[in-house]
Parts: sequence; structure tokens; C-alpha cells
Amino acid sequence: MFESLLTVSRLTVVPEFLLPDWVPNAHPLIVHFPIALIFIALAADTLALWLGERWETGWEVATGLYVATGLSAVVSYYSGTWAIDTVTIATPDAARTLSTHSHWAWYTMLATSGYALVRTVGVFVPRVRGSRAAHVLLLVVGLGTVFPLYKTGENGGAMVYKRGVGVTRVQELSTSTTAMPDTTDPDTVRASSSASGATPK
Repeated sequence: MFESLLTVSRLTVVPEFLLPDWVPNAHPLIVHFPIALIFIALAADTLALWLGERWETGWEVATGLYVATGLSAVVSYYSGTWAIDTVTIATPDAARTLSTHSHWAWYTMLATSGYALVRTVGVFVPRVRGSRAAHVLLLVVGLGTVFPLYKTGENGGAMVYKRGVGVTRVQELSTSTTAMPDTTDPDTVRASSSASGATPK
């Protein structure tokens, strides 16, 4: 039953007909959400700390953004595990990079979702909610969640741009395209002048 639920979830994350034909899976479209959200959350949290009581709902807004980050990290992680079946891992280096990327993605999911849970609990604990020192401490911890996210992105980028995983087509020069002559080359200048009947200087 659990496997069937995962299958249904896998199909409903992004319907296949919504994907461009050059995208092998939905993961590249999903993975940027936690990256963007964590920085928006940290910015809102910093602003809430700075404004203090002048922004009464600052803590709640930042917490909501952290929760969105954690949820998007969960979806991103599982979309990545499902994406493995849609790409070719052709070399040992690609397999190692994929493994490292997957491990860091797991740590990112745990860090962001766990931190979101802590922040949510803090909303309902007045002693934490009203403490500026606690807010500073939690903000520093929140900054720490950027590191596993960075490592995940670093290895994910290396997997695509260095190992070529998930690349459906490489750049190719058209066969009908002819190279333009180098007008700075003396031989080219002389040949051009001869063809036009002009005497080179």
C-alpha cells in the first residue's frame, strides 16, 4: 500500500504532459524552490529581528517561509530519488557525484524540515516567541541550514554540467554553417584583394 501511495504521489508531483520535451523529469523544475525560499525566509527573519515589536507578525511570517522551505525540500528530495530512473548514469564518477548529491539532499531535507518544526513550536511558546536572544540564536541556526543546501546544489550542478547526467543534447554546429574568414590574417587580406582586383598596401 505504501509503495502504491508513493507511485501516485510520484505521478501527481508534476503531470508528464506539463513537462517540456527537453526535460527528462520534474526535478530540475522543483529543486530551485527551496533555494529561493530559504533566502527569502532568512531575509524576512532578519527584518523581523531588526524591527522587533514594530512588526508584530514578523516571527509568524518568517516561520511560514521556513515551513515552505522545509516542505519544498522534502518534495525536491523525493522528486530527485524518482528522477534517477529517468536518466543514464554512465560512469563511476557520475555515480559517485550522484551519491554525494543524494546524501547532501537528505541532510538538507532533515535540516530545513527539522528547523521549520522548531520554529513552528516556538510560535506557541511565549517564552521563546518573546525572547530576542532566542530569536538571534534561532536565526543563526537557520543560517546553518544554508550549508547543506549549498553542498546539494554544488554536487547537483557538477552532476549535470561536469558529468553530463540528464543532458539530452549537446551543442552542435550546423553542417551548413561555414566559418567566416579571419580578416586580420595577412594571407586572407591578400587573397581578398586579389579577388577584388585591388592592390594591397
